[in-house]
This record gives sequence, C-alpha cells and structure tokens, in this order.
Amino acid sequence: MTKWCLEHRSIVAVLSIFIFLSGIFVYTTMERQENPDVVAPGATVKTIYPGATPEDIEKFIVKPLESKIGEIPDVKMMLSYSLDNVGVIIIRLEDLSDEDINETWNLLRQKVDEAELPEQAWDPEIDTDLIDTYGMLFTISGDRFEYKELKSIADELQEELEKMDGIAQVDINGYIDEEIHINLDLLRMKHFNIPVETIGMALKATNINIPGGSLKLRGTNVPISTTGEYKNIHDIENTIVGMSEAGNVIYLKDVADIEQVEGDRDVFVGSNGEKALLMNLKYSDGENIVNIGEEVMTFLEEYKNTIAEDMNITVITDQAEYVEDAINLFEKNLLSAISLVVVVVLISMGYRSALVVSSAIPITVMATFAFMRFTGIVLHQVSISSLIVCLGLLVANAIVANDSMDLYLSKGMSRKEAIVYGINEVKIPILTSTLTTVASFLPLLLMEGVAGKFVKSLPIMVTVALFSSFILSLTVVPAMGYTFLKGSQGEKKKSLFSDVSDFFLKQYKFILKATLKMPIITILVAMGLLVFSTTMISSLGLQLFPFVERDQYVIDVTLIEGTSAEKTKEVITEIEEMLKEDPSVDSFLSKVGDGIPKFYPSFVPNQIASNQAQFVVNGKVSEMVALQDRIDQTVVGARVEVKQLENAVPVGLPIQVRVSGNDIDTLIRTSNEIKEILYTVEEGQHVQDDYGHEVLKMVIDVNQDKASMVGITNYDIASTVRMAINGHEVIKMRPDDTDDDIPVVLRIPTDEKNTVQVLDNIFVTSQFTGRNVPIQQIADIHSEFSLSRILRRDRDRTITVGLYPKPGYSAAEVLNVVEERMEGFEVPQGYMMEFGGESEDRTEAFESLIGPFFLAAMLIYVILMFQFMDLRQPLIIMGTIPLSFIGVIWGLKITGYPLGFMALMGTVSLMGIVVNNGIVLLDYINILAKSGIEAKEAVIEACATRLRPIMIGMITTVIGLVPMALIGGSLWAPLAYAIIFGLMVSSILTMLVIPSAFMLFRRRDKKGNGIIDEALTDKEIKETVS
Repeated sequence: MTKWCLEHRSIVAVLSIFIFLSGIFVYTTMERQENPDVVAPGATVKTIYPGATPEDIEKFIVKPLESKIGEIPDVKMMLSYSLDNVGVIIIRLEDLSDEDINETWNLLRQKVDEAELPEQAWDPEIDTDLIDTYGMLFTISGDRFEYKELKSIADELQEELEKMDGIAQVDINGYIDEEIHINLDLLRMKHFNIPVETIGMALKATNINIPGGSLKLRGTNVPISTTGEYKNIHDIENTIVGMSEAGNVIYLKDVADIEQVEGDRDVFVGSNGEKALLMNLKYSDGENIVNIGEEVMTFLEEYKNTIAEDMNITVITDQAEYVEDAINLFEKNLLSAISLVVVVVLISMGYRSALVVSSAIPITVMATFAFMRFTGIVLHQVSISSLIVCLGLLVANAIVANDSMDLYLSKGMSRKEAIVYGINEVKIPILTSTLTTVASFLPLLLMEGVAGKFVKSLPIMVTVALFSSFILSLTVVPAMGYTFLKGSQGEKKKSLFSDVSDFFLKQYKFILKATLKMPIITILVAMGLLVFSTTMISSLGLQLFPFVERDQYVIDVTLIEGTSAEKTKEVITEIEEMLKEDPSVDSFLSKVGDGIPKFYPSFVPNQIASNQAQFVVNGKVSEMVALQDRIDQTVVGARVEVKQLENAVPVGLPIQVRVSGNDIDTLIRTSNEIKEILYTVEEGQHVQDDYGHEVLKMVIDVNQDKASMVGITNYDIASTVRMAINGHEVIKMRPDDTDDDIPVVLRIPTDEKNTVQVLDNIFVTSQFTGRNVPIQQIADIHSEFSLSRILRRDRDRTITVGLYPKPGYSAAEVLNVVEERMEGFEVPQGYMMEFGGESEDRTEAFESLIGPFFLAAMLIYVILMFQFMDLRQPLIIMGTIPLSFIGVIWGLKITGYPLGFMALMGTVSLMGIVVNNGIVLLDYINILAKSGIEAKEAVIEACATRLRPIMIGMITTVIGLVPMALIGGSLWAPLAYAIIFGLMVSSILTMLVIPSAFMLFRRRDKKGNGIIDEALTDKEIKETVS
C-alpha cells in the first residue's frame, strides 16, 4: 500500500483533498444539538373513571392494568397514581433498540386492551411520546391587551412560521377559547321538573346536519339535507327543553342564562410579569437547527416592528442558540488542541517533521465527520469531544511513522526505499497500538442506562478516528514524508527541544540505574503510592453528572392540594415581582395550572394541577442560592424550589427514602417518623414527601338499594354532577361569520358553586320511570377529609420521603449522613424501606463501567499476547494500568472535581493509552536483548532511546486535552484531568516500573532468558544494531 501511494502521490493528494472538502461540507450541513438524547423510553397510561375515589381507582383501574403491564418484558419501572376520577401509570423501559421499543409499545397497547375494567370507565389513553422536546419557546405579552388581541398575533405568527423549511410544529399555549355558557338555574329547573340530561339531549337533537339521501328529478340527483344547526345564541335560547303542567312550551332561556364568554381560565401564562400567550416551536429532525434558528430569530425581530410598541415578543429559550454556543466552544477547544499539538511537534521534531505529522490531523477529523453523517451520529458536544480526547493519539501514529522514515533516511537510503522500509517496520506496532486503544474505548458501547446513552457516540467516534489515523499513517504520511523529509539530522540538532531533552535524559538515566539496583523496592513504592492514593477516594465525593452550565434555571412552586389556579396565581405574582426587581434576571416565563412545555431533554414539566406552577428564568445561576433565600423568607404557604437543569434524567428528590407496604395509615405514620429524622440533617433542605395532604371533599354516598329501585346507577349520578358542577360540552356551534367552532357548555353559574346547597338542587332522571329524582333522596351528601392520591411503585403502595442537598454539598454526601441517621430505624414487619434518588442512577452508571473495564482488559491482554507471543510480558505491561489510577485520584483532588461518571470513563479510556507506552518500551528492550546485549544494558539503552517518543506522545496527548480541561466546564473537565494526570503519572512510573519488573522476572528465571526469546541470527543482529 505504501509503495503504491509513493508512486501515485498525486492521486493520494486528490483523494486527501476530496476527503477534506467532503468533511467540511458534511460538517456545515449535518444535524446539530447541544447534548445527546438521554431520556429513557417511557409511556403513560391514563384512564378516567367518573365518580371514583382514589381507593376505587386503585382497585378497579390501576391494579388490573398493572397486572397486565407486568407481563411485558423489559419494563424497568412502573409508577402509578390513583387520584379522584383518574388513574395514571408511568412505565419506564430497559435500554432497547428503537425497533424493540416500538414492539414493546405495540405489546403495551395489546395488554391494556386485555385488562378488565369497569364498563363506566373510559378507554385508557396511551402516550408514548414522552421524549419530544420543543426547540424554542417565546411569548407574546402585554397587560393592556385582551387575550383575543394576543391570540390574533399568535395565529398570524403560527401561520407564517409553519411555512418555513425546518419547522415541524408551532403550538399556541395559554389561550382559552371562547365558549357559549348555558348557566343553569337549578331552582327553575326543579320547578319545571327538567333534569340536566334532558337539556343536553335537546341541544344535541336540535343541532344536526344529516344527509337525507337524494331524489331523482328529471334525470338529476337532488340531495336532501335535514338541518337545524345553531347559528347564533338566539337559536340556542329558543331550544325547546320541556312542557309545563299547563301544557306550555318551556324554552332553554326559561331555565338558563346563555352568554358567549371566555372559558374558565385554569391556566395562566406570564412573561416578565405581563399577561402572555406562550408559543412552542419544534424543529424538524435531521436539520441544522442553528441555521433555522437564525432565520426564525430574524423573522421575529422584523415582525416586532409591525405590532404595537407595548406588545412584546420575548424569546425565553432557543435550542439553536445553545447548540451554536456549545458547538462553537468545542470547535475552539478542538482548534486550540490542534494548534497546541502542532506547536509541540514543531518544537520537539522540527518544522519538516511537524508538516508530515500534522497533515494527518485535518484529514482524520474530516473523515470522521463524513462517517458521522452516513451513520446518523448527530453533531453535539460529546461527538466533538471525542475528537479532542483522541487527538494526541492520532498524532502518535504519525509520529511513530515519521520517526521510522526519518531514521532510514538518516542512514543514507534513497527516499523511496527509506520510506517503504520505515513504514513496513512500524505498521504492526502502530496497528497493535491502535487496537489496544480501541479496545479500551469500544467496550463503552456495552454501557446501559442514562450514562450509556449519553456517551454512546464517544467510543464510536474514537474508534473511527483511530483507524482513520492508522490508514493515513500508511498512506498520506509516507506521501508527505517523501515530499518534505530530507534525511538530514541537522534540523534536529538545532531543535529548541534538544537541550531540554538531553538534560532530562541525563537525569532519567541516573534515576533509572538506581531503581534497577533495587527493582523490588521500586515496585513496592509504586504499589504503596497506589494504595495510599486509593484511601483518598472517599474524600473526592461522588457525582453522576454535574448540572447544566448555562445561565438558566427553573422554579417549581407547589401549594396545598385543592388550591385554585387563581389563588396559586397570587403567589406566582409575588415571585414575579421579586424576579422583576432582581438585576441578575434577564427574562422569565411563568405558567400556572400546567407545566411549561419540555424545552430541554432532562426537563420534567409539571402535570396539570391548579396548585402548581413553574418558571423558566434566564439569569445568573450564581444568584440562585440568594434568590432561594429571599423566596423562603418572603413567600408563605407554598413550597418553592429553585433548581438548575440537569445533564442526566432527573430523579425527582436527589435523596430518597422509600417505604412500601399495604396499609396506608401505617405508611403515613412511618413516613412521618422518617421525615422527623430527615429534618435533623443539617446538610439537607426542603424535606418533603409525595403523599401530599388529605383534602376536604364533598362525598355523595349513594344508597345502592334506593338508587336501584328507581333505576339510577352510580355512573348516572357521577356524570350528572360532573356536568352540572364542572360544566360539560354538549355540542359545538359554528356561527355564520366564522369558520371556528364554539363549544356550548352546560354549567352552574360560578357564584352558585361556592355553596354546599347546590348539590341539593341537582336531580337525576330515572331510567325506569322517567321521573326526576333529587340526588339527596338516594344519597347521603356530606363532607370529609380523605386521601387525595395513592401512589404505587412496581405494584406496591409506596410513599417516598426525601430532601435536597444544601449548596456546597453533593447528594452522595447528604445520603451518607441520612443513612447514618437512619441506622437502627426499623419499619413495621411486612413493610420494606430502601434508599434511592440520584444514588440509583449513579450506581447503575458506575456498575455499567465494570463490564467494559474487564472486557477492555481482556482484549488488551489478548492483543499484547499476540504482539509479544508470550504470556508473561503482557502482564508486565498491564501492570502499569493501575499506576494511572494514582494520577487520576490526585488530579481530581488537586482540581477539586468529584469522582463522577466522566472521570471514571476517562479512567477506563486510559487503559489503552497507558499500555502503548509499555508496548513501545518493552518491545525495544526485547529487540536489544535478543541482539546479545547484556540485559541491564539493554534495559538502560532501550529506556534512554524510547524516552523521547514516549514523552512526546504523552505531551501531545496532554496538551491536546488542556483546552477541554480549562474551558470544557464541569462536565468535561473531570474526564480531561483524569486522562492528563493519569497519563503523566503512569508515563513517568512506566519508565521505572517496567524496567524493574523486567529485571525482576529475569533474575527469577533460572536460565536467564525466561522472558527473552532465543538470540537473533547474525543477520538480524546486524540489522537491529544498524
């Protein structure tokens, strides 16, 4: 291959340019996002059962569904919520392929259909689209404008934006459509003996438009239509709903007031404290959202000039902007790393060699980008970081190839002969080095869970880049070497690096000779350093992933259950005023009664609940603690949590204590005891549980005997009460002057709902007699405090108690304190307690590294075994792997980063990088020893010769990671520092431990050549020495 490349250098040049330009084209057009999608596949099953209590929902809805869903394989977790009238089951799956996920969802639908549910229950709704994320949220706001005016602007924006290429969907959020309210007068209805159902049926029967067939008149089909559709409120008012005892017609207007108004507002959206509508924009898949985002922003800026000055359009969050910032940051990191590596090579090897070595970098990078496009890997910070991680390794292959070519050129060989001989000599060592490095990265593909999804592209990218580098070392590098290398060593003698290199070489030889006199002590000292370093692990702290580093955070607000949306809005207004006065806050979005749409993969929107609200705040994260303190001191009657976005999937409470069992009262009592213990944990804050509070309810206790006698069922009562109290849409009306349908709602006037006596005036029609029976005649109506919900986890009733760590403490540290305080606490017999939260995902992620670690070790050993054709020499090399742990631990300790997943991943990745030094060193020791040189002299000579390339390789790798370490943030810096410190320490210790281990093995070999092959032939000796 090398010979052909030298003979066809122009073709090699053209292909190289083609690869480079193709990579640039692919890079500029490929899909971009900030982070990989890490949300575990999940689904919700929601079932409405009118009139049912939480206990009824659990018994008749949740348990039958759980039983069937439990038959589905690969269900990782199942949570259920039994509430009044509705049951919700949340399912999380194990890590599966997209095809398997789709098959599982089909099986879920099948199993749900098989569940035996009450006839009165509605069909379950299954939602499997839990990972969809909106790319942009922006608001249209202005206090002096009516919602109609804001909606008019929103409709126009929606229409224009959906025309743009790359925009998949635009939704309007927070607008309440106008409705026609039929406000029932219960007393007049009672007087005329007209039940609610009769009015509903009359409206449905009148508002029709049914084809009546067609007549054939003179050979022509003439269609017949029967129509009575309502066109205005007057038509509705004159609907006949009954007859009086005197035989007079009773119209709807006689028993109700009809008006066209805005529907009941149970959701409030605010933007910087102003009344607002929220618009959610979703980018199309497979597009460069950075370019599309810029087009959208330009359009919105221009559109602002066409609306009133005091009407505001505010972009709250734009994924395209964050993607651009993240990609730009890592582009700078990559370019900085490349520049630093080139400078190191230039200083250490001279400008000609620097040109040859550096030529491989841009082609390798662009080839990797091209591979990403064809395999569907998205451009994000993980995929770009993969190139930064392996940059030094890419250069190492080219350095080895360059040194070998230069060596033969310096011996006076012709340029072509020297390059062919040089490449042929090192192509197997380069391949071995590539394979061992790949062997340490590729097993990371086996990782499961959130962490595995997050880093999935890293081992793929590193593998592709390294193999591309290997191929280029045998093709492009020789062609470049033929052009630029001259075979003179004069340039090297003038190198600025030479004097420094000679000084360190002299010092190294002195230390090496001393360690070879006491190899056992040298090895024991290295082991002692390792053991001492491991004792520091507990002081590092544990963390799965750090928080997202952006000046944006979330505020969750929860009031006591049963609080109305209007009352919740009062608390939100108080917080809004605080945010408006805060100079660290640029803008904010608030939403009461419903969650803010999912705008970040790990963000969890609130469920629909009148007592909950959410904020997205664009402001300095450094001021979060101060804001939390001010809110805690000011806001009363609400739990307010100021939280950063997370890189991983949120687990709810970071520190959890879960209690499971059958009896609710026992669970509540036990959870309260646990809460009292958690309140004593000074390192934690916001102690809470997910049980909530008992709420006051009006209970309609139906006398089944009386109800059955008059032919009335529980469903009849529940639906009638629901229609009257909450309102019920019975029909839609389309006025002549619009294309929009207007809902027509039966309801009781709001002011009448505030009295208990309203239930006394509601009656139900008997299916047997047709008589209207007052509810109070067949049911006992009273009030009581009762459960608001029943929670189950994996089919057991469960209450979760937990807390958040205070600033300055990690979840792992607080969990340790909680476990100490809980030591000796026992739950009642038959009940189970377990700790959870962040520790579960962290443990899963850390354990998922164990398999790849041992697999990588096995693969590396097998590769080394074939490289050396020996069983013991690979063990000497692999013994240097633990030496890197010393550097990792001290590096994290010095820099102040916890032992997180990224640091551990860097540690696993070090395995293949570290052994490369051992391969280079031990391979040359063997060569010299085979040539007949005395073992000790062979070791000294080999170590002195290989010191320079090993140190240059180490320095290039370390320098390449410096930008990531300094500006990669808390996510990537631990990985960079782990590799930097681990590689530096292991490289230094390798140059002492491997020689010592070699000599130790040789001393113990009775024949003196136990780990050295038989002596070379005279011809091989001459070739080696030359």
